[in-house]
Amino acid sequence: MSQSPQVTVTNAWKWPTDDQFAHADIVVCYFWNHAWTNEVYKEVEAFLARGGGLVLLHSSSIADQEPEALAERIGISFQPNRSKYRHGELDLNFITQKNDPITAGLPRTIHFLDETYWPMIGDTSRVQVLATAKEDGKPWPMVWTFTRGKGRVFGTVLGHYLWTYDDPYFRILVLRGIAWAAREPVSRFEPLVTVGVRFKD
Repeated sequence: MSQSPQVTVTNAWKWPTDDQFAHADIVVCYFWNHAWTNEVYKEVEAFLARGGGLVLLHSSSIADQEPEALAERIGISFQPNRSKYRHGELDLNFITQKNDPITAGLPRTIHFLDETYWPMIGDTSRVQVLATAKEDGKPWPMVWTFTRGKGRVFGTVLGHYLWTYDDPYFRILVLRGIAWAAREPVSRFEPLVTVGVRFKD
């Protein structure tokens, strides 16, 4: 457990405990969950219903079975074999308005070396797509937000490689996504845009 003023962070292996869910304002997931069960979905639904925030990084948006059920809770999802993936260079293109609270001040295109998933499973008209990347000659959602009742969901396909989390632009994006999902002021991360330095190989 780690703490900072007004913030307490605890770790969960594979899935939060009942007590962690009961006391959390936001849950950040990275783990590829191979067991999206009805019981787990009920926990997610209850958490979002009371206004909880859910952040999904990379493989946490994958469902081995019935990806439509996961998409119903998080907006869009991906499934092995049915969806494709690629490791390599990509351009992440932001398609939001320049004053969007999560993407404001970021370059409209950011180059990464990471992993993409496509096509998405679920009704994309129900999500707000923040950024896309081209695969098979078409733009596919890579970053999105979704609201379900009082709850908020922020998701990003990127994040396979640890060096992606060292990228200051990606850190800003994820921190803002966390703040947005938690209904906290996103603007507190604005200074990072002007002081962030991005290094190239």
